[in-house]
Amino acid sequence: MMGRNLIVGDIHSQYGLLMDVLSSAGFSPESDSLYSVGDIADRGPETVRLIRFLSSLPSYRPVLGNHDLWLRDYLVSGLCPQVWMADNGGLRTVKDFIRSGVDDDEKEAMGEWLSHAPYARVEERYIIVHGGIPSGWTMAELAKVSSLPPSTIGYAALEDAAVSPLFNRSYLQSAMAFENGADPSVLQSPLATDRHIFIGHTPLNSPFHSERYHLTAVDTGAGHSRKLTLMDMDTYEYWQAGD
Repeated sequence: MMGRNLIVGDIHSQYGLLMDVLSSAGFSPESDSLYSVGDIADRGPETVRLIRFLSSLPSYRPVLGNHDLWLRDYLVSGLCPQVWMADNGGLRTVKDFIRSGVDDDEKEAMGEWLSHAPYARVEERYIIVHGGIPSGWTMAELAKVSSLPPSTIGYAALEDAAVSPLFNRSYLQSAMAFENGADPSVLQSPLATDRHIFIGHTPLNSPFHSERYHLTAVDTGAGHSRKLTLMDMDTYEYWQAGD
Protein backbone atom coordinates (compact mmCIF):
# COMPACT_ATOMS: atom_id res chain seq x y z
CA MET A 1 0.00 0.00 0.00
CA MET A 2 1.38 3.36 -1.03
CA GLY A 3 1.72 6.00 1.66
CA ARG A 4 0.56 9.57 1.65
CA ASN A 5 2.38 12.75 0.76
CA LEU A 6 1.93 15.09 3.72
CA ILE A 7 3.17 18.65 4.05
CA VAL A 8 3.65 20.64 7.25
CA GLY A 9 3.57 24.39 7.71
CA ASP A 10 6.28 26.46 9.40
CA ILE A 11 7.14 24.42 12.52
CA HIS A 12 9.39 26.99 14.20
CA SER A 13 10.84 24.55 16.75
CA GLN A 14 7.43 23.48 18.04
CA TYR A 15 8.39 19.84 18.46
CA GLY A 16 5.40 19.08 20.71
CA LEU A 17 2.91 20.49 18.21
CA LEU A 18 4.51 18.47 15.43
CA MET A 19 4.19 15.26 17.43
CA ASP A 20 0.55 16.07 18.18
CA VAL A 21 -0.41 16.79 14.59
CA LEU A 22 1.47 13.76 13.21
CA SER A 23 -0.35 11.59 15.74
CA SER A 24 -3.72 13.07 14.75
CA ALA A 25 -3.02 12.24 11.10
CA GLY A 26 -1.82 8.71 11.88
CA PHE A 27 1.56 9.46 10.33
CA SER A 28 3.62 6.40 9.42
CA PRO A 29 7.37 7.08 8.99
CA GLU A 30 7.70 3.82 7.09
CA SER A 31 5.11 4.59 4.40
CA ASP A 32 4.25 8.31 4.45
CA SER A 33 6.45 11.09 3.04
CA LEU A 34 6.70 14.30 5.05
CA TYR A 35 7.30 17.51 3.10
CA SER A 36 8.09 20.84 4.75
CA VAL A 37 7.64 24.39 3.47
CA GLY A 38 10.62 25.46 5.60
CA ASP A 39 11.22 27.49 8.74
CA ILE A 40 11.61 24.49 10.98
CA ALA A 41 13.87 26.57 13.26
CA ASP A 42 13.69 29.46 15.76
CA ARG A 43 10.97 31.15 17.82
CA GLY A 44 9.91 27.92 19.56
CA PRO A 45 11.70 26.05 22.34
CA GLU A 46 13.06 22.83 20.80
CA THR A 47 15.13 23.32 17.65
CA VAL A 48 17.65 20.63 18.55
CA ARG A 49 15.06 18.00 19.45
CA LEU A 50 13.14 18.78 16.27
CA ILE A 51 16.20 18.41 14.05
CA ARG A 52 17.11 15.12 15.72
CA PHE A 53 13.63 13.81 14.93
CA LEU A 54 13.30 15.12 11.37
CA SER A 55 16.77 13.93 10.39
CA SER A 56 15.80 10.41 11.48
CA LEU A 57 12.86 10.17 9.07
CA PRO A 58 13.42 8.05 5.94
CA SER A 59 11.22 10.24 3.70
CA TYR A 60 11.57 13.84 4.87
CA ARG A 61 11.53 16.33 1.98
CA PRO A 62 12.08 19.95 3.03
CA VAL A 63 12.84 23.22 1.35
CA LEU A 64 14.92 25.93 2.96
CA GLY A 65 13.11 28.75 4.78
CA ASN A 66 14.74 32.02 5.74
CA HIS A 67 15.07 30.90 9.38
CA ASP A 68 16.67 27.66 8.21
CA LEU A 69 19.05 29.68 6.06
CA TRP A 70 20.20 31.62 9.13
CA LEU A 71 20.55 28.43 11.16
CA ARG A 72 22.38 26.67 8.35
CA ASP A 73 24.91 29.50 8.09
CA TYR A 74 25.38 29.47 11.88
CA LEU A 75 25.98 25.71 11.96
CA VAL A 76 28.26 25.66 8.92
CA SER A 77 30.13 28.95 9.32
CA GLY A 78 29.37 30.26 12.81
CA LEU A 79 27.51 33.28 11.42
CA CYS A 80 25.08 35.08 13.77
CA PRO A 81 23.56 38.02 11.87
CA GLN A 82 21.83 40.65 13.99
CA VAL A 83 18.56 40.23 12.10
CA TRP A 84 18.50 36.60 13.23
CA MET A 85 19.76 36.97 16.78
CA ALA A 86 17.82 40.05 17.88
CA ASP A 87 14.55 39.91 15.98
CA ASN A 88 13.89 36.37 14.77
CA GLY A 89 14.60 33.95 17.60
CA GLY A 90 18.21 33.15 16.83
CA LEU A 91 19.42 33.84 20.35
CA ARG A 92 16.90 31.34 21.76
CA THR A 93 18.05 28.77 19.20
CA VAL A 94 21.74 29.22 20.03
CA LYS A 95 20.93 28.83 23.74
CA ASP A 96 19.02 25.63 22.94
CA PHE A 97 22.11 24.19 21.23
CA ILE A 98 24.19 24.97 24.31
CA ARG A 99 21.58 23.70 26.79
CA SER A 100 21.03 20.49 24.78
CA GLY A 101 24.72 19.60 24.92
CA VAL A 102 25.29 19.55 21.16
CA ASP A 103 28.98 18.86 20.68
CA ASP A 104 31.05 19.94 17.69
CA ASP A 105 30.58 16.64 15.84
CA GLU A 106 26.79 16.69 16.15
CA LYS A 107 26.67 20.38 15.27
CA GLU A 108 28.69 19.68 12.11
CA ALA A 109 26.40 16.76 11.22
CA MET A 110 23.30 18.90 11.72
CA GLY A 111 24.77 21.64 9.56
CA GLU A 112 25.53 19.13 6.81
CA TRP A 113 22.00 17.71 7.04
CA LEU A 114 20.40 21.14 6.86
CA SER A 115 22.66 22.09 3.95
CA HIS A 116 20.90 19.47 1.82
CA ALA A 117 17.58 21.29 1.95
CA PRO A 118 17.02 22.84 -1.50
CA TYR A 119 15.85 26.41 -2.08
CA ALA A 120 12.89 25.13 -4.09
CA ARG A 121 11.52 21.70 -4.87
CA VAL A 122 10.00 20.96 -8.28
CA GLU A 123 8.47 17.50 -8.62
CA GLU A 124 6.11 15.82 -11.05
CA ARG A 125 2.96 17.03 -9.26
CA TYR A 126 4.19 19.61 -6.77
CA ILE A 127 6.20 22.79 -6.39
CA ILE A 128 7.30 23.66 -2.87
CA VAL A 129 8.89 26.99 -1.96
CA HIS A 130 8.99 28.76 1.36
CA GLY A 131 7.71 32.23 0.51
CA GLY A 132 6.28 32.34 -3.00
CA ILE A 133 6.98 32.90 -6.69
CA PRO A 134 8.61 36.27 -7.47
CA SER A 135 6.86 38.38 -10.10
CA GLY A 136 7.90 37.53 -13.65
CA TRP A 137 9.38 34.14 -12.77
CA THR A 138 8.70 31.19 -15.02
CA MET A 139 9.22 27.47 -14.56
CA ALA A 140 12.73 27.98 -15.96
CA GLU A 141 13.72 30.20 -13.03
CA LEU A 142 12.23 27.76 -10.53
CA ALA A 143 14.02 24.84 -12.14
CA LYS A 144 17.30 26.74 -11.96
CA VAL A 145 16.86 27.50 -8.27
CA SER A 146 15.79 23.95 -7.48
CA SER A 147 18.97 22.61 -9.09
CA LEU A 148 21.40 24.88 -7.22
CA PRO A 149 23.85 23.05 -4.96
CA PRO A 150 22.06 22.85 -1.61
CA SER A 151 25.14 24.03 0.26
CA THR A 152 25.22 27.38 -1.56
CA ILE A 153 25.78 30.07 1.08
CA GLY A 154 25.35 33.79 0.54
CA TYR A 155 23.63 33.43 -2.84
CA ALA A 156 22.53 37.06 -3.01
CA ALA A 157 19.55 36.62 -5.32
CA LEU A 158 18.02 34.13 -2.89
CA GLU A 159 18.47 36.38 0.12
CA ASP A 160 17.07 39.54 -1.49
CA ALA A 161 13.50 39.78 -0.21
CA ALA A 162 12.33 41.46 -3.41
CA VAL A 163 13.23 38.59 -5.71
CA SER A 164 13.67 35.53 -3.51
CA PRO A 165 11.33 32.53 -3.30
CA LEU A 166 12.38 32.29 0.35
CA PHE A 167 11.01 35.73 1.21
CA ASN A 168 8.47 36.50 -1.52
CA ARG A 169 4.87 37.30 -0.53
CA SER A 170 3.58 38.91 -3.73
CA TYR A 171 2.33 35.62 -5.20
CA LEU A 172 0.18 34.86 -2.15
CA GLN A 173 -0.98 38.47 -1.92
CA SER A 174 -2.12 38.41 -5.55
CA ALA A 175 -3.90 35.08 -5.08
CA MET A 176 -5.72 36.35 -1.99
CA ALA A 177 -6.64 39.61 -3.71
CA PHE A 178 -8.05 37.71 -6.68
CA GLU A 179 -10.16 35.50 -4.40
CA ASN A 180 -11.47 38.69 -2.81
CA GLY A 181 -12.58 40.09 -6.16
CA ALA A 182 -9.64 42.22 -7.31
CA ASP A 183 -9.13 42.95 -11.00
CA PRO A 184 -6.77 40.25 -12.36
CA SER A 185 -5.12 42.74 -14.70
CA VAL A 186 -3.49 44.58 -11.80
CA LEU A 187 -2.26 41.42 -10.06
CA GLN A 188 0.78 39.21 -10.47
CA SER A 189 0.00 36.53 -13.04
CA PRO A 190 -0.33 32.89 -11.99
CA LEU A 191 2.62 30.64 -12.75
CA ALA A 192 2.04 28.69 -15.97
CA THR A 193 2.05 25.15 -14.61
CA ASP A 194 -0.18 22.15 -13.92
CA ARG A 195 1.72 21.43 -10.71
CA HIS A 196 0.31 22.50 -7.37
CA ILE A 197 2.34 25.03 -5.36
CA PHE A 198 2.70 24.79 -1.58
CA ILE A 199 4.13 27.67 0.44
CA GLY A 200 4.62 28.81 4.04
CA HIS A 201 6.26 31.98 5.44
CA THR A 202 3.06 34.03 5.87
CA PRO A 203 1.07 33.06 8.99
CA LEU A 204 -2.65 32.84 8.25
CA ASN A 205 -5.65 31.95 10.38
CA SER A 206 -6.35 28.87 8.27
CA PRO A 207 -4.92 27.20 5.14
CA PHE A 208 -5.58 29.13 1.94
CA HIS A 209 -6.33 27.67 -1.52
CA SER A 210 -6.45 29.32 -4.92
CA GLU A 211 -7.21 27.23 -8.00
CA ARG A 212 -6.31 30.11 -10.32
CA TYR A 213 -2.84 30.39 -8.76
CA HIS A 214 -2.41 26.61 -8.25
CA LEU A 215 -1.61 27.54 -4.66
CA THR A 216 -2.01 26.30 -1.11
CA ALA A 217 -0.55 28.21 1.83
CA VAL A 218 -0.10 26.13 4.99
CA ASP A 219 1.60 28.38 7.57
CA THR A 220 -0.96 28.93 10.33
CA GLY A 221 1.27 30.63 12.87
CA ALA A 222 2.92 27.93 14.99
CA GLY A 223 5.82 30.34 15.45
CA HIS A 224 3.43 32.92 16.87
CA SER A 225 1.69 30.73 19.47
CA ARG A 226 -1.06 29.68 17.07
CA LYS A 227 -1.70 26.47 15.12
CA LEU A 228 0.54 24.05 13.24
CA THR A 229 -1.05 22.58 10.12
CA LEU A 230 -0.33 19.25 8.43
CA MET A 231 -2.01 18.60 5.07
CA ASP A 232 -2.46 15.71 2.65
CA MET A 233 -1.01 17.15 -0.56
CA ASP A 234 -3.41 15.24 -2.80
CA THR A 235 -6.74 15.44 -0.96
CA TYR A 236 -6.12 18.72 0.97
CA GLU A 237 -7.45 17.12 4.15
CA TYR A 238 -5.65 18.70 7.06
CA TRP A 239 -4.99 18.35 10.77
CA GLN A 240 -3.98 20.99 13.29
CA ALA A 241 -2.44 21.26 16.72
CA GLY A 242 -2.10 24.26 19.01
CA ASP A 243 -4.29 27.11 20.18
